[in-house]
Amino acid sequence: MALRKLLAGFRGIEAFLPLSQDGFSASDVRNWPAWAGQECPSCGGFTRHASWPGGVPVPCAACMATPPWFPARSLFVYEGHVRDGIRAAKYAGRAVPAEALAERLLEAIRGKWSDRFPDGFRPSIVPIPIRPLKYFRRGFNLPALVGAALSRLSGWPFAPRVLERYGEIRPQAGLRLTAREENVRGAFRVPAGLAAPPEALLLDDVYTSGATANAGARALKTAGARHIVVLTVARAVF
Repeated sequence: MALRKLLAGFRGIEAFLPLSQDGFSASDVRNWPAWAGQECPSCGGFTRHASWPGGVPVPCAACMATPPWFPARSLFVYEGHVRDGIRAAKYAGRAVPAEALAERLLEAIRGKWSDRFPDGFRPSIVPIPIRPLKYFRRGFNLPALVGAALSRLSGWPFAPRVLERYGEIRPQAGLRLTAREENVRGAFRVPAGLAAPPEALLLDDVYTSGATANAGARALKTAGARHIVVLTVARAVF
């Protein structure tokens, strides 16, 4: 049993080992191509194959159940140089060009996503937290670095302590998509004595299954948030 648990802990270990030697500089980020294909109008899911009935975008099958946020948007596809750069920053201790990432996100917020971020929408930026052990090993949280830079550029409040992570059993990386929801169920909370902002921009680095975004948004909703938009740097395509 102990050996099985140990082996389970190493499942998907390749997800933690960046193999590419590609750089991850501000100039790299400015040259990353933003997703220009079709996307779900609700969850922002990328698709290369679907076509909309009559050319009108409709929510994808995964969005038929109402999520605790609306909408979700991601800027890059999580593959190639984007995937290598994010993994290098998270797992190999390379410098993080947070300002450049925030600039690209804000450009999209004020441009192609402007209908989802109207002038009167002034959310508090809430980064998805990582487990304390991960923070101790890395010395930083990538969503928080990008969130702080986005706050400086946009003028929106930055609320890094509103959400805390405490109940996740295993790292999400390496888990099957069907196991991710259960793994982070109840893994977030708003600390006692704090209230969630009424409008929140929940920020993460990568959107994979949506389990982490759902769990974080539910915790914010429980603590009083009314409108939550999920924003991620990159998104996996299946």
